[in-house]
Amino acid sequence: MNEARSSGESGYGRTGGRIMMKRFGAAAATFALALGACASAHAFPLGFSVAGGIGAGYYSMADLNSHLNNVRQANHIKLDELGSGVNFKADARIWFYDLVAVSGGYEHLWGESVSEGSSTTLDYKTPADVYTLGLVGAVFVVPNVVDLCVGVNRCSAKAVFGTNEVVSRRLAEFTGRNVGFEAYAEVHSNFINPVEVGLQFGYRNLKIQTLYDRRSAVGFFESGDQISLDYSGFFFYLTSAIRI
Repeated sequence: MNEARSSGESGYGRTGGRIMMKRFGAAAATFALALGACASAHAFPLGFSVAGGIGAGYYSMADLNSHLNNVRQANHIKLDELGSGVNFKADARIWFYDLVAVSGGYEHLWGESVSEGSSTTLDYKTPADVYTLGLVGAVFVVPNVVDLCVGVNRCSAKAVFGTNEVVSRRLAEFTGRNVGFEAYAEVHSNFINPVEVGLQFGYRNLKIQTLYDRRSAVGFFESGDQISLDYSGFFFYLTSAIRI
C-alpha cells in the first residue's frame, strides 16, 4: 500500500512538473511576443525634431510707453506706443516615445516706435535675444492627423534699447539681461512625415528691469525714470518642423 502511494505520488509529481514547465514556457513565450511587439512599435525610444517659426508678440512696456507719451505731448508729434513686435524662433527637441521632449531654442523679438510729422525723426528700438530651455508634452494625439502639445520654457534674455532722442545722428544703446518664463500650447500636423506644420500660442513673462550704457552705468530716460523693458504678454507663431 505504501509502495503504491509512493509510486502514485512520484508519478503525480512528474506529471505536475511537466504541466508547470509547459505553463511557464507558454507564459515566457507570451511575454517574449509582447516584448517583441513593444520593441517593434518603439524600435528606438528617442526622436529628434528641429523647427522654425515666425509670429508676433504683444508687449506690456508700461514704463517705456509712459515715457513715449511724455515725449509726444512735449514735442506735439505723432508717436505711437510700443505694444507689439515681430518674433522669430528656432528650436530643437529630443523626444521620448513621441510623448515628451526636452526643448532648447532661440527667439528674437523686435519692437520699434518712430515719430511722424516732425522735422526730427525720433526712433525707439527694443530688440531682444531670448534663449529657452524647457519641456513639452503631447496631451492629445489623433494618429495621422494632428498632435496637441503643451510646454513651458525658462527664458534667458538680453535686450537692447536704442534711441536717438538725445543725439539725433545716432542711436544711444542700453543693454540689460534677465530671466523669465513662457507657457504655450501648440497644434501641429503629423501626416506629412517627416514634415510638421503648426500653430503655437502662449504667454511670456519677461521684464528687463535695469539696463546699462556702454560704461556700465544704469540707464535713465530723459525724464529721469530708470529704463526698463517689459516683453510680458501673449504671443503666437506659425511653425514648420522636420521630425525623425
